[in-house]
Amino acid sequence: MSSSDIPPVVPGRPRAPVNVNVHTYPAQLQYPPRSYLVFAVLVTIFCFWPTGIIAIVNAARVNSLWKAQEHDKARKASRRARDWGLLTLAIGVVAIVAVVLWASIAYLNA
Repeated sequence: MSSSDIPPVVPGRPRAPVNVNVHTYPAQLQYPPRSYLVFAVLVTIFCFWPTGIIAIVNAARVNSLWKAQEHDKARKASRRARDWGLLTLAIGVVAIVAVVLWASIAYLNA
């Protein structure tokens, strides 16, 4: 066995046995993915609600899919919640910058 076969140590997580692939762990040894629910709710409220609702729906599905032993679908829902949340945040930041610039230009021209 070479040193490249040994999985890396991740702080805060127990070390995996060397001869076991991560995907073959029993469900109780795997960590559920983050749901991003709080992030999704906050960006929905403060940034842009149409895409934020999609983030909330995906975030709400993560834990139920994980408990139903559908781990791949739970991970996919987690990634989608994160991605839609980040898109919502980006839209909100662009909108705020645009409004501030527009108001500044309007104030200077008045």
